[in-house]
Amino acid sequence: VPTSEMTSPMKYAFLFTAVALLAACGKKAETATEITTRIQAMEDSVFSSMTFDKRRAQALLDVYKAYAAAYPQDTLAPEYLFRAANVAKSMHDGEQSITIYDRVIKEYPSWRRLPDVFYLKAFTIDSELDRKGEAQTAYKEVISRYPDHPFAKDAKAMIENLQYTDEELIQRFQQMQGDSSAPATAVQ
Repeated sequence: VPTSEMTSPMKYAFLFTAVALLAACGKKAETATEITTRIQAMEDSVFSSMTFDKRRAQALLDVYKAYAAAYPQDTLAPEYLFRAANVAKSMHDGEQSITIYDRVIKEYPSWRRLPDVFYLKAFTIDSELDRKGEAQTAYKEVISRYPDHPFAKDAKAMIENLQYTDEELIQRFQQMQGDSSAPATAVQ
């Protein structure tokens, strides 16, 4: 979320988080470990609640991004960016999610979870942004880059479903459920 679009409390929360993280970065080498401990506590707070707290989620997202900026060579940097993209998606901020996925793709091209990043980017374009043509292109990229990965099969199915409205997909699913629950007749 650009700073200009943040409410005043969000601006202060972001600034406090950024200042605290940057201040921590100036300390000793074990600071990264201390920050990961703090991130774990924030994750526990955000994900243990029965209700979604957008303010806490935004603070967590900001800390993930700040960590990756402070420690770009750390093995946790792409993981935290990946988590940040997922938090952004949970907040229905598909644009920010896509931006973060693209950052992971660009900055960490050999990261082990890159197939997940490509697939979730395509899925976010499809489900959050409802850009079917762009989603189809992104799903095709998953298939071409990772043809043997399970997400390639999922991407093919998603491409097939792009032609249908949500209502049509529900009808198709219900029809498939009805067909599979029909009793099999014995052949004499």
